[in-house]
Amino acid sequence: MSESVEEKVTKVPQNTRLEKALLSAILYNNRHYDDVKGIISGEHFYLPVHRRLFQLIEAVIRQNRVATTETVRPYVEQEPLLKEIGGAEYFADLVATNIAPRNARQYAEQVREFAIRRTLMNIGSTLNSEAATVKATTTADRIIDDTEQVLYKLRTEGRADAGFRPFSEVQLEAVRRAKRASMLTSKIAGLSTGLRELDSKLGGLHRSDLIVIAGRPGMGKTALATNIAYNVARNYRILTAQDGTTTQLGGKVAILSMEMSSEQLVARILAESSRVPATRIRNSRINPSEFAQYAKAASQCFSLPLYIDDSPGLSIADISVRCHRLQRMIDGIDLIVVDYVQLAKASSKFQNRNYEIAEITAGLKSLAKNLDTPVIAISQLSRMTENREDQKPQLSDLRDSGSIEQDADLVLFVYRKAYYLERSKPDESEQKKLLLWQEQSREHHNMAEIIIGKNRHGPTGALKLTFNGALTKFGDYDHKAKLEQKQAEAAQEEEASAAFG
Repeated sequence: MSESVEEKVTKVPQNTRLEKALLSAILYNNRHYDDVKGIISGEHFYLPVHRRLFQLIEAVIRQNRVATTETVRPYVEQEPLLKEIGGAEYFADLVATNIAPRNARQYAEQVREFAIRRTLMNIGSTLNSEAATVKATTTADRIIDDTEQVLYKLRTEGRADAGFRPFSEVQLEAVRRAKRASMLTSKIAGLSTGLRELDSKLGGLHRSDLIVIAGRPGMGKTALATNIAYNVARNYRILTAQDGTTTQLGGKVAILSMEMSSEQLVARILAESSRVPATRIRNSRINPSEFAQYAKAASQCFSLPLYIDDSPGLSIADISVRCHRLQRMIDGIDLIVVDYVQLAKASSKFQNRNYEIAEITAGLKSLAKNLDTPVIAISQLSRMTENREDQKPQLSDLRDSGSIEQDADLVLFVYRKAYYLERSKPDESEQKKLLLWQEQSREHHNMAEIIIGKNRHGPTGALKLTFNGALTKFGDYDHKAKLEQKQAEAAQEEEASAAFG
């Protein structure tokens, strides 16, 4: 009976005898199920009867019972699918299969290999059909993206290298990273942001971390992320030690911008690099000298390892596929920037927006781990900050979902008091309030505060940066120069008071 079932399977990649050997090995000793469960599932078996038998065996084992010929037989005898082919007889034939139980893992890997090949055939058939059927609602790019998502899922699910790793293996990688860190003169273990005090607080940006940069509109959160991306790409180079060991400074950067166009992002970067405000170009007020600066900066930035995708409304699956694709194309990505979380889409429809954001942030964290690279995700804050007297943001202000806080390894809030001061100038008749406002405006002019709201690897707190709005550029704050400036201003005020008695 068994041969009549198997005699028809000759046109696709399969090995039904191998499937029988694997099932028999698991029944012989359930330990072999633990060896193979991360590699295959019931869906990998070609014959429906083998698929169902595996599911029955698996169900018994997951109930913490021993799956043997005797404990599984009652279920086999009641299965309609198995009855059609002579259930008891077929089951006895399967158990009698000549096997080498110690090879169960190799059997599973080969069963999975054939299953993948069959799936590839189906994907090719579907791709051929969809490409041949021209629809107004289905573009060629959409077909490519959908196909890549299916291929990526096929590539990553059930990988044989998944699971526990021995401490010794992980320790070796930790030592290698420590050695690379020891070669760096800056002593920053992670990827440098290009901002000294921020690097000092964080130790740089670390691999596999999800970093959320959050703020209200107008605070400069996109500017900060873009500045960091530019600094990382600009500093990209490989250092080689005397013993031949190499280490890397800077890195290759991917930006997925769902809010700004690639041209706008590039204009910002060139404005920062050339120190020519982008508004002067937009308003046609750039002079020949400034254009020369701009052209020089463009030439210097021409070969930056910085890649921009400005496709709107990407799903988390789209983001993952595109980043994996770029990683293969350029042989590695060192930083990913997603602008911004609330514009991304979940892979499936949810009635509650919080659930969608939860899937997106979990997907971004998974992307960071899979590619072993830091991911910066920009996020909006709720309006609650503007309803408080103290408008400094806090974790509870993260918009739409607590999952942003939960999944993030690091949360940075961008806060500029000058932004709010510009919009709250007192009336000229209120002299005391006006004087206080002028004093505060001078103090906070071109200033920004970065609040570390969460840091899984270290302390929280706040630090000051400079902010040039015309160039959308953050810079290091010179505490010594600021102190000297305040002392000079105080001395001038004392002299003026003495002069007027």
